[in-house]
Amino acid sequence: MKLKYRITYNLLKLLSNLVQSLEPSTQFNYANKLGFFCYHFLKIRQKEARRNISIAFPKLSENKRENILKDTYRFFIYSSMQFLSLPKSVTHANISVNGEQYLHEALSKNKGVLLVSGHFGLWELLLGWFGINKYSLLLIGQKQKNVGADRFINELRKNNDIKILPRKSSLELMYSALENNDILTLASDQDAKKNGVFINFFGVKASTPKGAALFHLKSKSPIIFVTCHMKNINKYIINIRPVKIPNKSDIESITIAYTSLLENIIKKHPDQYFWFHRRWKTKPS
Repeated sequence: MKLKYRITYNLLKLLSNLVQSLEPSTQFNYANKLGFFCYHFLKIRQKEARRNISIAFPKLSENKRENILKDTYRFFIYSSMQFLSLPKSVTHANISVNGEQYLHEALSKNKGVLLVSGHFGLWELLLGWFGINKYSLLLIGQKQKNVGADRFINELRKNNDIKILPRKSSLELMYSALENNDILTLASDQDAKKNGVFINFFGVKASTPKGAALFHLKSKSPIIFVTCHMKNINKYIINIRPVKIPNKSDIESITIAYTSLLENIIKKHPDQYFWFHRRWKTKPS
């Protein structure tokens, strides 16, 4: 590993140890300050996030939309701290779980489970909860360009019993995981370019990954939608619910079924969505 990547890795390890030493209330205070700084000075992808919030909430006043943007910076930093604090952020938190019985019912069918979510709430803490509670979870993950950061992230996930499948892994390996009754995890809310299926997301056509729908149509594995959102400092709610598949289902109808669930939870907690990615980048032809 090149020197610059070793430096990145060691700095992230140091940061993780530092963040873990802080109480949740202190982490939250730092997140507020850093969020303020990022909003006013760094402004990373701020124009993109502001545009996305305007698309999603056109009827809100400009002031209310701007408050969502400010809170999004704060929340993203806080959620990143919870990831850096794994497993402590799970084992020392007050976590309420709604609908875990649906997951048990799905696993009882012995066809594996397709766990779908989005970049909402504390998704890394959510993965940590599954791993710490000994669910056989496989995450299809995107490899980071920085080798040091990639090593750190994967080590942190693996240390919390989360198995990683690189996005370019063979489909055979993924179907094999479902046959073994494992849980295959997919984040299905990023722009899928021309390979996606165009469905409405906040009333605007968005290119959406087909993966979960394709896996379901071939394997008949049940689809479970799951999120974890923040209720208060160190208090989180995990919601688990089955995705109702239409009788005459196809890629579009299945994708709509779980995307609508994501949209509904975002409307309730808009500051906890990752508005910075270019969700509506690809336009339908």
